[in-house]
Amino acid sequence: MSYLTAHSGSDGLADNSMEFVAFFSNKQQVSAIEVDVRMNKERHLVLHHDILKDGQHYVSLEDVFAYIAREKSPTRINCDLKETGLEEAVYGLADKYDLWPQVELSGTVSCRYLSKWSNQILMNIENGMDDSFHGEHIGRWGENVLLEALAKLARSQAKVININHQLFTEAVQEKGKQLALEFSLWTVNDLISIGNYEKENIYNITTKKAWTYIQQKREQAE
Repeated sequence: MSYLTAHSGSDGLADNSMEFVAFFSNKQQVSAIEVDVRMNKERHLVLHHDILKDGQHYVSLEDVFAYIAREKSPTRINCDLKETGLEEAVYGLADKYDLWPQVELSGTVSCRYLSKWSNQILMNIENGMDDSFHGEHIGRWGENVLLEALAKLARSQAKVININHQLFTEAVQEKGKQLALEFSLWTVNDLISIGNYEKENIYNITTKKAWTYIQQKREQAE
């Protein structure tokens, strides 16, 4: 069985908004929501993809956790860390609301957390690459670079690799099998592709059309 994650802003909702969180919090056919996480100058975790700007209002991660806890929602929260060094802060906040078992980390996660949190980390493949590759367009990462990164992350005790679906080649998939790795694919917005990946039992599929896909499946089943 594959997990289905609603990418921030899925189905036309505002990115990193409480509207997005609330909509998917009671959609049990969608396993998880993804939010982008940064830390502001006041040392509060907030939701935003790009670098924070002064004077702007951002939804706080605490508001998200408080809402999920209050609603007793089983939805998992994939915190895509957009900065280094946020792991412990996210853990502390999730633990405050007894939500840590529902939290996943992706993005700029340090390999040193794999030994204790490997079941809750969707490890971005670039975290297994040399720094020289960071910041480059993913299209410039050769297949050998990807295969070497998989091997390095497997040695670091990664269990699930988070990778752009366009980089999920046969060679990458085969190397993953050899290393007993699962894959989380982003951002898959073609509905047929989502279905195909589900049939392959890909561990997680992140999409901006999560609810659209669920509705289509319902219609086809009728």
